[in-house]
Amino acid sequence: MEYSSQRRERLMQRAALILAVLAAGACGGDATANVAGTYTLALTVQENQCGILTSDAGTSSTGVTVVVTQDGPNVTAKVQGVAGVALSLATGSDTFTGRVSGNSLDLSIIGTVAGSSGTCAFTRDAHLVGTLAGDLLTGSVTYTYATNKTADCGIRDACQDMQLFNGTRPPK
Repeated sequence: MEYSSQRRERLMQRAALILAVLAAGACGGDATANVAGTYTLALTVQENQCGILTSDAGTSSTGVTVVVTQDGPNVTAKVQGVAGVALSLATGSDTFTGRVSGNSLDLSIIGTVAGSSGTCAFTRDAHLVGTLAGDLLTGSVTYTYATNKTADCGIRDACQDMQLFNGTRPPK
């Protein structure tokens, strides 16, 4: 009897260890990356269907500074300089907010600058998705209209402008 109870105890300890290792591995795979830092980005206009972006498809800009701050999974990305001013004029803000999950960012600006055309009332929104690999951040920003869906809104209800970006932060 003594032998089987010792053996049972060892098996239980091994099972507990295996479960602990598996649980740690599962949690570790979903760990939130540290995305905070000051990034220098290059952006290229991929699509300009709406005219929210003032540049034609294929136009690139470099040296755009974005300061990313993080509190757990909550992230803000503040666009600096002329690019931040342009973003703020279009949407009402130069700061994206959202979350990081693993190494993926999902951030948005819900527009507050009101516009109209005929009976169409609208604002402009921006949605950033990105992936961090080491100190390299890549992704896209999609710009769309939020409208009141009247007939005068026309293409604003279906169009999108898109910029692709990539850039780095200094290594830590």
